[in-house]
Amino acid sequence: MSVGEVKPMIDHTHDRVQTTLNPGLKRIGTVKPRTAREVGRSNIAIGCEMLPRDYGNFENFKAWLAPLGIARIRIHAGWAKCETRPGTYDFAWLDRQVDYCCANGMEVLLETSYGNPIYPGGGGASLSDGLPGGDTALAAWDAWVDALAAHYKGRVKDWSTWNEPDGCKKNTPAMLADNNIRTAEIIKKHIPDARIAGLVLCWPNVKYAEPYMKILSEKGKTGLFTWMIYHDYSVNPDSCYPKVLAFAEMIRRYAPGMRIWQGESGATSSPHYSAPISSGEWNSELTQCKWNARRLIGDLGHGIESLIFTFYDPAYDQPKRYTKFIDPLWIRTREDRFMKRMGLIKCDEDFNVLKVKPAYYTVQNIASIFDSTVESAVGFTCNVHCEKPTSVYLFRKQNGGPRLLAFWDSSSHPENENRTVPARFTLTDVTFKDPVWVDTVTGAIYELPPARCTVEGGKTVLSDIPLYDAPAIITDKSVVINLISTSG
Repeated sequence: MSVGEVKPMIDHTHDRVQTTLNPGLKRIGTVKPRTAREVGRSNIAIGCEMLPRDYGNFENFKAWLAPLGIARIRIHAGWAKCETRPGTYDFAWLDRQVDYCCANGMEVLLETSYGNPIYPGGGGASLSDGLPGGDTALAAWDAWVDALAAHYKGRVKDWSTWNEPDGCKKNTPAMLADNNIRTAEIIKKHIPDARIAGLVLCWPNVKYAEPYMKILSEKGKTGLFTWMIYHDYSVNPDSCYPKVLAFAEMIRRYAPGMRIWQGESGATSSPHYSAPISSGEWNSELTQCKWNARRLIGDLGHGIESLIFTFYDPAYDQPKRYTKFIDPLWIRTREDRFMKRMGLIKCDEDFNVLKVKPAYYTVQNIASIFDSTVESAVGFTCNVHCEKPTSVYLFRKQNGGPRLLAFWDSSSHPENENRTVPARFTLTDVTFKDPVWVDTVTGAIYELPPARCTVEGGKTVLSDIPLYDAPAIITDKSVVINLISTSG
Protein backbone atom coordinates (compact mmCIF):
# COMPACT_ATOMS: atom_id res chain seq x y z
CA MET A 1 0.00 0.00 0.00
CA SER A 2 1.41 3.36 -1.03
CA VAL A 3 1.99 6.26 1.36
CA GLY A 4 -1.21 8.17 2.05
CA GLU A 5 -3.50 5.52 0.54
CA VAL A 6 -6.71 4.74 2.38
CA LYS A 7 -6.73 1.38 4.15
CA PRO A 8 -9.93 -0.36 3.06
CA MET A 9 -12.52 -1.26 5.68
CA ILE A 10 -12.83 -5.00 5.08
CA ASP A 11 -14.25 -7.54 7.52
CA HIS A 12 -11.93 -10.53 7.83
CA THR A 13 -13.86 -12.28 10.59
CA HIS A 14 -15.41 -15.73 10.50
CA ASP A 15 -18.96 -14.37 10.20
CA ARG A 16 -18.47 -11.41 7.89
CA VAL A 17 -21.72 -12.39 6.14
CA GLN A 18 -24.48 -13.54 8.47
CA THR A 19 -27.69 -15.19 7.28
CA THR A 20 -30.33 -17.52 8.71
CA LEU A 21 -29.04 -20.49 6.72
CA ASN A 22 -28.78 -23.70 8.75
CA PRO A 23 -27.66 -26.68 6.66
CA GLY A 24 -27.51 -28.97 9.70
CA LEU A 25 -23.81 -29.71 9.21
CA LYS A 26 -20.69 -29.15 11.33
CA ARG A 27 -18.94 -25.94 10.35
CA ILE A 28 -15.15 -26.16 10.15
CA GLY A 29 -14.18 -22.76 8.78
CA THR A 30 -14.69 -20.03 6.21
CA VAL A 31 -13.34 -19.40 2.73
CA LYS A 32 -10.18 -17.35 3.02
CA PRO A 33 -10.05 -14.35 0.66
CA ARG A 34 -7.17 -13.89 -1.74
CA THR A 35 -5.99 -10.85 -3.63
CA ALA A 36 -6.24 -10.40 -7.38
CA ARG A 37 -2.55 -11.19 -7.74
CA GLU A 38 -2.90 -14.40 -5.69
CA VAL A 39 -5.92 -15.63 -7.66
CA GLY A 40 -4.50 -14.87 -11.10
CA ARG A 41 -6.35 -14.49 -14.39
CA SER A 42 -9.53 -16.55 -14.10
CA ASN A 43 -12.77 -16.39 -16.08
CA ILE A 44 -14.29 -13.86 -13.67
CA ALA A 45 -14.20 -10.10 -14.19
CA ILE A 46 -15.52 -7.06 -12.33
CA GLY A 47 -16.97 -3.90 -13.81
CA CYS A 48 -15.73 -0.44 -12.90
CA GLU A 49 -17.63 1.50 -15.52
CA MET A 50 -19.16 4.97 -16.02
CA LEU A 51 -16.27 6.94 -14.54
CA PRO A 52 -15.86 9.09 -17.69
CA ARG A 53 -19.37 10.38 -16.95
CA ASP A 54 -18.38 11.21 -13.36
CA TYR A 55 -20.79 8.79 -11.69
CA GLY A 56 -18.17 7.90 -9.10
CA ASN A 57 -14.68 8.70 -7.84
CA PHE A 58 -12.10 5.98 -8.47
CA GLU A 59 -9.77 7.36 -5.81
CA ASN A 60 -12.41 6.84 -3.12
CA PHE A 61 -12.97 3.11 -3.68
CA LYS A 62 -9.86 1.81 -5.44
CA ALA A 63 -8.33 0.32 -2.27
CA TRP A 64 -11.13 -2.29 -2.18
CA LEU A 65 -10.42 -3.59 -5.70
CA ALA A 66 -7.41 -5.89 -5.31
CA PRO A 67 -8.69 -7.57 -2.10
CA LEU A 68 -11.80 -8.68 -4.02
CA GLY A 69 -9.62 -11.29 -5.72
CA ILE A 70 -10.62 -10.59 -9.33
CA ALA A 71 -7.76 -9.95 -11.73
CA ARG A 72 -9.78 -8.63 -14.69
CA ILE A 73 -11.51 -5.25 -14.63
CA ARG A 74 -13.62 -3.41 -17.19
CA ILE A 75 -13.05 0.34 -17.53
CA HIS A 76 -14.62 2.85 -19.92
CA ALA A 77 -12.09 5.04 -21.72
CA GLY A 78 -14.46 7.94 -22.38
CA TRP A 79 -13.66 9.74 -25.63
CA ALA A 80 -15.65 12.86 -24.67
CA LYS A 81 -13.78 13.19 -21.37
CA CYS A 82 -10.35 12.64 -22.93
CA GLU A 83 -10.82 14.98 -25.89
CA THR A 84 -12.62 18.17 -24.91
CA ARG A 85 -10.77 20.17 -27.58
CA PRO A 86 -10.34 18.74 -31.08
CA GLY A 87 -7.01 16.97 -31.47
CA THR A 88 -5.92 17.28 -27.83
CA TYR A 89 -6.13 14.23 -25.56
CA ASP A 90 -5.91 14.24 -21.77
CA PHE A 91 -5.33 10.71 -20.47
CA ALA A 92 -4.16 11.71 -16.98
CA TRP A 93 -7.41 10.76 -15.22
CA LEU A 94 -7.55 7.43 -17.07
CA ASP A 95 -3.87 6.73 -16.43
CA ARG A 96 -4.52 6.85 -12.69
CA GLN A 97 -7.08 4.07 -13.03
CA VAL A 98 -5.17 1.88 -15.47
CA ASP A 99 -1.84 2.22 -13.70
CA TYR A 100 -3.34 1.49 -10.28
CA CYS A 101 -5.01 -1.66 -11.56
CA CYS A 102 -1.87 -2.89 -13.32
CA ALA A 103 0.24 -2.22 -10.23
CA ASN A 104 -2.16 -4.30 -8.12
CA GLY A 105 -2.30 -7.43 -10.24
CA MET A 106 -5.34 -6.59 -12.38
CA GLU A 107 -5.62 -6.69 -16.17
CA VAL A 108 -7.74 -3.95 -17.70
CA LEU A 109 -10.43 -4.48 -20.32
CA LEU A 110 -10.49 -0.99 -21.83
CA GLU A 111 -13.69 -0.05 -23.61
CA THR A 112 -13.54 2.57 -26.35
CA SER A 113 -17.04 3.98 -25.63
CA TYR A 114 -18.68 6.43 -26.12
CA GLY A 115 -18.95 9.17 -28.75
CA ASN A 116 -17.93 12.83 -28.69
CA PRO A 117 -20.42 15.67 -29.33
CA ILE A 118 -17.66 18.20 -30.13
CA TYR A 119 -17.66 16.69 -33.62
CA PRO A 120 -20.68 16.87 -35.95
CA GLY A 121 -22.03 13.32 -36.08
CA GLY A 122 -19.61 12.31 -33.33
CA GLY A 123 -22.17 10.18 -31.52
CA GLY A 124 -23.52 10.56 -28.03
CA ALA A 125 -21.39 10.48 -24.91
CA SER A 126 -23.67 8.22 -22.89
CA LEU A 127 -25.55 4.93 -22.88
CA SER A 128 -28.01 4.21 -25.73
CA ASP A 129 -26.55 6.94 -27.92
CA GLY A 130 -25.77 6.77 -31.62
CA LEU A 131 -22.52 5.61 -33.18
CA PRO A 132 -20.30 8.19 -34.91
CA GLY A 133 -21.18 8.76 -38.56
CA GLY A 134 -20.02 10.93 -41.44
CA ASP A 135 -16.52 11.63 -42.74
CA THR A 136 -15.56 14.18 -40.08
CA ALA A 137 -16.79 12.13 -37.14
CA LEU A 138 -15.31 8.86 -38.40
CA ALA A 139 -11.93 10.49 -38.97
CA ALA A 140 -12.08 11.85 -35.41
CA TRP A 141 -13.08 8.42 -34.08
CA ASP A 142 -10.19 6.77 -35.88
CA ALA A 143 -7.81 9.37 -34.47
CA TRP A 144 -9.20 8.79 -30.96
CA VAL A 145 -8.77 5.03 -31.10
CA ASP A 146 -5.31 5.47 -32.63
CA ALA A 147 -4.22 7.79 -29.82
CA LEU A 148 -5.78 5.54 -27.17
CA ALA A 149 -4.12 2.35 -28.41
CA ALA A 150 -0.76 4.05 -28.84
CA HIS A 151 -0.95 5.49 -25.33
CA TYR A 152 -1.82 2.19 -23.62
CA LYS A 153 0.41 -0.11 -25.65
CA GLY A 154 2.33 -2.24 -23.15
CA ARG A 155 -0.24 -1.66 -20.42
CA VAL A 156 -3.54 -2.86 -21.86
CA LYS A 157 -3.96 -6.02 -23.92
CA ASP A 158 -7.72 -6.56 -23.57
CA TRP A 159 -10.05 -4.19 -25.41
CA SER A 160 -13.78 -3.82 -25.88
CA THR A 161 -15.76 -2.01 -28.55
CA TRP A 162 -18.82 0.26 -28.21
CA ASN A 163 -21.09 -0.57 -25.26
CA GLU A 164 -24.68 -1.75 -25.91
CA PRO A 165 -25.05 -0.35 -29.43
CA ASP A 166 -28.34 -2.20 -29.88
CA GLY A 167 -29.88 0.06 -27.23
CA CYS A 168 -30.16 2.76 -29.91
CA LYS A 169 -32.44 2.02 -32.87
CA LYS A 170 -30.26 4.09 -35.20
CA ASN A 171 -27.33 1.71 -34.72
CA THR A 172 -27.82 -1.00 -37.34
CA PRO A 173 -25.82 -4.26 -37.39
CA ALA A 174 -24.02 -2.99 -40.51
CA MET A 175 -23.03 0.26 -38.77
CA LEU A 176 -21.78 -1.69 -35.77
CA ALA A 177 -19.78 -4.09 -37.93
CA ASP A 178 -18.07 -1.15 -39.61
CA ASN A 179 -17.36 0.50 -36.25
CA ASN A 180 -16.00 -2.68 -34.67
CA ILE A 181 -13.81 -3.58 -37.65
CA ARG A 182 -12.23 -0.15 -37.97
CA THR A 183 -11.73 0.03 -34.19
CA ALA A 184 -10.12 -3.42 -33.99
CA GLU A 185 -7.82 -2.81 -36.95
CA ILE A 186 -6.49 0.40 -35.42
CA ILE A 187 -5.89 -1.27 -32.07
CA LYS A 188 -4.12 -4.21 -33.74
CA LYS A 189 -1.87 -1.79 -35.64
CA HIS A 190 -0.36 -0.74 -32.31
CA ILE A 191 -0.91 -3.96 -30.33
CA PRO A 192 -0.79 -6.96 -32.70
CA ASP A 193 -1.55 -9.45 -29.91
CA ALA A 194 -4.47 -7.44 -28.52
CA ARG A 195 -7.52 -9.43 -27.42
CA ILE A 196 -10.61 -7.57 -28.62
CA ALA A 197 -14.31 -8.02 -27.87
CA GLY A 198 -17.02 -7.28 -30.41
CA LEU A 199 -20.81 -6.83 -30.35
CA VAL A 200 -21.20 -5.94 -26.60
CA LEU A 201 -24.99 -6.28 -26.86
CA CYS A 202 -27.69 -5.49 -24.30
CA TRP A 203 -28.75 -9.15 -24.39
CA PRO A 204 -27.90 -12.28 -26.44
CA ASN A 205 -29.89 -11.05 -29.43
CA VAL A 206 -29.40 -13.45 -32.33
CA LYS A 207 -31.60 -11.38 -34.65
CA TYR A 208 -29.27 -8.39 -34.26
CA ALA A 209 -26.01 -10.30 -33.98
CA GLU A 210 -26.32 -12.60 -36.99
CA PRO A 211 -26.26 -9.89 -39.71
CA TYR A 212 -23.23 -8.43 -37.93
CA MET A 213 -21.46 -11.79 -37.88
CA LYS A 214 -22.33 -12.40 -41.51
CA ILE A 215 -20.65 -9.11 -42.48
CA LEU A 216 -17.53 -9.95 -40.45
CA SER A 217 -17.36 -13.39 -42.04
CA GLU A 218 -17.84 -12.12 -45.59
CA LYS A 219 -15.09 -9.54 -45.09
CA GLY A 220 -12.75 -12.05 -43.47
CA LYS A 221 -12.61 -10.02 -40.24
CA THR A 222 -13.75 -12.48 -37.57
CA GLY A 223 -10.10 -13.13 -36.70
CA LEU A 224 -9.78 -9.59 -35.35
CA PHE A 225 -11.82 -10.62 -32.32
CA THR A 226 -11.22 -12.91 -29.36
CA TRP A 227 -14.68 -12.58 -27.80
CA MET A 228 -18.23 -11.67 -28.62
CA ILE A 229 -19.90 -10.07 -25.61
CA TYR A 230 -23.51 -10.01 -24.49
CA HIS A 231 -25.13 -8.64 -21.31
CA ASP A 232 -27.98 -10.16 -19.33
CA TYR A 233 -30.34 -8.93 -16.60
CA SER A 234 -32.87 -11.77 -16.40
CA VAL A 235 -34.88 -11.67 -13.17
CA ASN A 236 -34.10 -15.35 -12.71
CA PRO A 237 -30.38 -15.53 -13.53
CA ASP A 238 -30.75 -19.15 -14.68
CA SER A 239 -33.46 -18.47 -17.26
CA CYS A 240 -31.20 -16.88 -19.88
CA TYR A 241 -29.17 -19.90 -20.95
CA PRO A 242 -31.37 -21.22 -23.78
CA LYS A 243 -30.95 -17.81 -25.45
CA VAL A 244 -27.25 -17.71 -24.59
CA LEU A 245 -26.62 -21.15 -26.08
CA ALA A 246 -28.47 -20.21 -29.27
CA PHE A 247 -26.42 -17.01 -29.43
CA ALA A 248 -23.15 -18.92 -28.96
CA GLU A 249 -24.10 -21.53 -31.56
CA MET A 250 -24.85 -18.83 -34.12
CA ILE A 251 -21.61 -16.96 -33.39
CA ARG A 252 -19.53 -20.10 -33.84
CA ARG A 253 -21.17 -20.97 -37.14
CA TYR A 254 -19.53 -17.84 -38.52
CA ALA A 255 -16.43 -17.92 -36.30
CA PRO A 256 -15.53 -21.39 -34.99
CA GLY A 257 -13.71 -21.17 -31.68
CA MET A 258 -14.92 -17.65 -30.89
CA ARG A 259 -15.14 -17.15 -27.13
CA ILE A 260 -18.34 -15.90 -25.52
CA TRP A 261 -18.24 -13.45 -22.64
CA GLN A 262 -21.13 -12.36 -20.45
CA GLY A 263 -19.84 -8.83 -20.08
CA GLU A 264 -22.31 -7.07 -17.77
CA SER A 265 -24.79 -8.46 -15.28
CA GLY A 266 -25.88 -7.85 -11.71
CA ALA A 267 -28.72 -7.20 -9.28
CA THR A 268 -29.44 -4.34 -6.91
CA SER A 269 -29.17 -4.44 -3.12
CA SER A 270 -32.48 -2.58 -2.70
CA PRO A 271 -35.64 -2.07 -4.79
CA HIS A 272 -35.60 1.35 -6.38
CA TYR A 273 -35.15 1.37 -10.15
CA SER A 274 -38.10 0.25 -12.24
CA ALA A 275 -36.23 -2.19 -14.45
CA PRO A 276 -37.47 -5.73 -13.60
CA ILE A 277 -34.09 -6.77 -12.19
CA SER A 278 -34.15 -4.04 -9.55
CA SER A 279 -37.74 -3.12 -8.74
CA GLY A 280 -39.01 -6.24 -6.99
CA GLU A 281 -39.92 -6.56 -3.34
CA TRP A 282 -37.38 -9.36 -3.25
CA ASN A 283 -34.40 -7.06 -4.02
CA SER A 284 -32.19 -6.87 -0.94
CA GLU A 285 -28.57 -7.18 0.14
CA LEU A 286 -29.11 -10.92 0.63
CA THR A 287 -30.69 -11.52 -2.77
CA GLN A 288 -27.93 -9.49 -4.41
CA CYS A 289 -25.47 -12.01 -2.95
CA LYS A 290 -27.48 -14.95 -4.21
CA TRP A 291 -28.18 -13.49 -7.65
CA ASN A 292 -24.56 -12.59 -8.33
CA ALA A 293 -23.39 -16.01 -7.13
CA ARG A 294 -25.84 -17.80 -9.42
CA ARG A 295 -24.88 -15.60 -12.36
CA LEU A 296 -21.13 -16.17 -11.92
CA ILE A 297 -21.22 -19.91 -11.37
CA GLY A 298 -23.92 -20.49 -13.99
CA ASP A 299 -21.82 -18.69 -16.58
CA LEU A 300 -18.65 -20.50 -15.57
CA GLY A 301 -20.49 -23.82 -15.70
CA HIS A 302 -21.42 -23.10 -19.31
CA GLY A 303 -17.80 -22.31 -20.17
CA ILE A 304 -18.58 -18.60 -20.44
CA GLU A 305 -16.45 -15.83 -19.00
CA SER A 306 -18.47 -13.71 -16.59
CA LEU A 307 -18.46 -10.10 -15.37
CA ILE A 308 -20.38 -8.63 -12.44
CA PHE A 309 -21.84 -5.14 -12.80
CA THR A 310 -20.63 -3.28 -10.89
CA PHE A 311 -17.96 -2.60 -8.28
CA TYR A 312 -19.34 0.64 -6.82
CA ASP A 313 -22.79 2.24 -6.59
CA PRO A 314 -22.90 4.75 -9.46
CA ALA A 315 -24.48 8.16 -8.87
CA TYR A 316 -26.34 8.69 -12.13
CA ASP A 317 -27.19 12.18 -13.25
CA GLN A 318 -30.82 12.92 -13.99
CA PRO A 319 -31.76 13.11 -17.66
CA LYS A 320 -35.49 12.72 -18.27
CA ARG A 321 -35.15 9.12 -19.37
CA TYR A 322 -34.00 8.14 -15.87
CA THR A 323 -36.37 10.42 -13.96
CA LYS A 324 -39.44 8.62 -15.25
CA PHE A 325 -38.08 5.30 -13.98
CA ILE A 326 -37.44 6.32 -10.37
CA ASP A 327 -39.43 4.38 -7.81
CA PRO A 328 -41.44 6.81 -5.64
CA LEU A 329 -40.23 4.99 -2.54
CA TRP A 330 -36.63 5.95 -3.30
CA ILE A 331 -35.49 8.90 -1.19
CA ARG A 332 -32.65 10.91 -2.67
CA THR A 333 -30.42 13.25 -0.73
CA ARG A 334 -29.62 15.15 -3.94
CA GLU A 335 -32.17 15.75 -6.67
CA ASP A 336 -29.51 15.89 -9.38
CA ARG A 337 -28.28 12.36 -8.68
CA PHE A 338 -29.83 8.89 -8.65
CA MET A 339 -28.02 6.03 -6.92
CA LYS A 340 -28.19 2.71 -8.74
CA ARG A 341 -27.53 0.19 -5.98
CA MET A 342 -25.85 -2.43 -8.15
CA GLY A 343 -22.42 -2.02 -6.61
CA LEU A 344 -20.52 -4.28 -4.24
CA ILE A 345 -19.42 -1.12 -2.45
CA LYS A 346 -22.17 1.18 -1.14
CA CYS A 347 -21.59 4.84 -2.00
CA ASP A 348 -23.53 8.06 -1.58
CA GLU A 349 -24.44 10.79 -4.05
CA ASP A 350 -21.16 12.57 -3.35
CA PHE A 351 -19.13 9.43 -4.21
CA ASN A 352 -18.15 8.63 -0.62
CA VAL A 353 -17.79 4.98 0.40
CA LEU A 354 -20.40 4.11 3.03
CA LYS A 355 -19.73 0.42 3.55
CA VAL A 356 -18.81 -2.92 2.01
CA LYS A 357 -21.97 -4.80 1.05
CA PRO A 358 -22.39 -8.52 1.79
CA ALA A 359 -22.26 -9.16 -1.97
CA TYR A 360 -18.62 -8.03 -1.96
CA TYR A 361 -17.75 -10.95 0.31
CA THR A 362 -19.87 -13.41 -1.68
CA VAL A 363 -18.13 -12.49 -4.92
CA GLN A 364 -14.82 -12.60 -3.03
CA ASN A 365 -15.59 -16.17 -1.91
CA ILE A 366 -16.34 -17.28 -5.46
CA ALA A 367 -13.25 -15.55 -6.86
CA SER A 368 -11.09 -17.30 -4.26
CA ILE A 369 -12.46 -20.76 -5.08
CA PHE A 370 -12.85 -20.44 -8.87
CA ASP A 371 -9.34 -19.25 -9.52
CA SER A 372 -7.12 -19.67 -12.57
CA THR A 373 -6.67 -23.41 -11.84
CA VAL A 374 -10.39 -24.32 -12.02
CA GLU A 375 -12.18 -25.15 -15.26
CA SER A 376 -15.67 -26.32 -16.19
CA ALA A 377 -16.20 -30.03 -16.81
CA VAL A 378 -18.52 -30.18 -19.80
CA GLY A 379 -20.58 -33.27 -20.56
CA PHE A 380 -20.70 -34.89 -17.12
CA THR A 381 -23.52 -37.23 -16.08
CA CYS A 382 -25.52 -36.38 -12.97
CA ASN A 383 -28.99 -37.57 -11.98
CA VAL A 384 -30.77 -35.25 -9.55
CA HIS A 385 -33.65 -36.08 -7.23
CA CYS A 386 -35.07 -32.98 -5.54
CA GLU A 387 -38.46 -31.32 -5.09
CA LYS A 388 -37.03 -28.13 -6.60
CA PRO A 389 -35.78 -27.47 -10.14
CA THR A 390 -32.02 -27.63 -9.73
CA SER A 391 -29.07 -26.14 -11.55
CA VAL A 392 -26.00 -28.41 -11.35
CA TYR A 393 -22.51 -27.74 -12.71
CA LEU A 394 -19.30 -29.70 -12.41
CA PHE A 395 -15.82 -28.17 -12.33
CA ARG A 396 -12.36 -29.63 -11.91
CA LYS A 397 -8.94 -28.50 -10.90
CA GLN A 398 -6.55 -28.54 -13.84
CA ASN A 399 -4.35 -31.54 -14.67
CA GLY A 400 -6.92 -34.11 -13.59
CA GLY A 401 -7.41 -32.63 -10.14
CA PRO A 402 -10.37 -32.93 -7.77
CA ARG A 403 -13.92 -32.06 -8.81
CA LEU A 404 -16.22 -29.32 -7.56
CA LEU A 405 -19.98 -29.82 -7.80
CA ALA A 406 -22.05 -26.62 -7.63
CA PHE A 407 -25.85 -26.68 -7.28
CA TRP A 408 -28.87 -24.62 -6.24
CA ASP A 409 -32.63 -24.21 -6.49
CA SER A 410 -33.15 -22.44 -9.82
CA SER A 411 -36.95 -22.33 -9.80
CA SER A 412 -37.19 -18.54 -9.50
CA HIS A 413 -35.30 -15.40 -8.57
CA PRO A 414 -33.56 -15.47 -5.17
CA GLU A 415 -35.69 -14.97 -2.07
CA ASN A 416 -35.01 -13.50 1.36
CA GLU A 417 -35.45 -16.75 3.23
CA ASN A 418 -32.91 -19.57 3.40
CA ARG A 419 -34.97 -22.73 3.70
CA THR A 420 -33.15 -25.83 2.49
CA VAL A 421 -34.58 -28.97 0.92
CA PRO A 422 -32.81 -32.33 0.62
CA ALA A 423 -31.35 -33.37 -2.72
CA ARG A 424 -29.75 -36.55 -4.02
CA PHE A 425 -27.08 -36.50 -6.73
CA THR A 426 -25.83 -39.59 -8.56
CA LEU A 427 -22.64 -38.97 -10.51
CA THR A 428 -20.76 -41.09 -13.03
CA ASP A 429 -16.93 -41.04 -13.10
CA VAL A 430 -16.77 -38.49 -10.28
CA THR A 431 -15.39 -39.23 -6.82
CA PHE A 432 -14.84 -37.18 -3.69
CA LYS A 433 -12.33 -37.78 -0.93
CA ASP A 434 -13.07 -36.17 2.45
CA PRO A 435 -15.89 -34.01 1.00
CA VAL A 436 -17.01 -30.65 2.34
CA TRP A 437 -20.14 -28.53 1.71
CA VAL A 438 -19.43 -24.86 1.02
CA ASP A 439 -21.97 -22.02 1.12
CA THR A 440 -20.86 -19.41 -1.41
CA VAL A 441 -22.95 -16.59 0.11
CA THR A 442 -21.28 -16.67 3.53
CA GLY A 443 -18.13 -18.60 2.65
CA ALA A 444 -18.92 -21.09 5.43
CA ILE A 445 -17.31 -24.54 5.01
CA TYR A 446 -18.95 -27.62 6.56
CA GLU A 447 -17.99 -31.26 6.93
CA LEU A 448 -20.09 -33.69 4.91
CA PRO A 449 -20.67 -36.91 6.90
CA PRO A 450 -19.36 -40.08 5.19
CA ALA A 451 -22.86 -41.58 5.12
CA ARG A 452 -23.95 -38.83 2.74
CA CYS A 453 -21.24 -39.58 0.17
CA THR A 454 -21.24 -43.24 -0.85
CA VAL A 455 -20.45 -45.41 -3.86
CA GLU A 456 -23.30 -47.49 -5.27
CA GLY A 457 -22.92 -49.58 -8.41
CA GLY A 458 -19.71 -47.79 -9.32
CA LYS A 459 -21.36 -44.38 -9.06
CA THR A 460 -20.94 -41.67 -6.44
CA VAL A 461 -24.16 -40.94 -4.57
CA LEU A 462 -24.57 -37.76 -2.57
CA SER A 463 -27.67 -38.09 -0.42
CA ASP A 464 -29.62 -35.80 1.91
CA ILE A 465 -27.66 -32.82 0.62
CA PRO A 466 -28.92 -29.37 1.73
CA LEU A 467 -30.01 -27.29 -1.27
CA TYR A 468 -31.42 -23.76 -1.40
CA ASP A 469 -31.67 -20.82 -3.79
CA ALA A 470 -27.98 -19.88 -3.67
CA PRO A 471 -25.02 -21.94 -4.86
CA ALA A 472 -23.47 -24.52 -2.58
CA ILE A 473 -20.41 -26.53 -3.55
CA ILE A 474 -19.31 -30.05 -2.68
CA THR A 475 -15.63 -30.73 -3.22
CA ASP A 476 -12.65 -32.41 -1.60
CA LYS A 477 -11.39 -30.73 1.51
CA SER A 478 -7.98 -30.60 -0.19
CA VAL A 479 -9.38 -28.07 -2.70
CA VAL A 480 -10.25 -25.54 0.00
CA ILE A 481 -7.83 -26.52 2.79
CA ASN A 482 -5.56 -23.60 1.99
CA LEU A 483 -8.61 -21.37 1.76
CA ILE A 484 -9.99 -22.20 5.20
CA SER A 485 -9.95 -19.51 7.84
CA THR A 486 -11.08 -20.42 11.34
CA SER A 487 -10.57 -17.00 12.87
CA GLY A 488 -13.44 -15.49 14.79
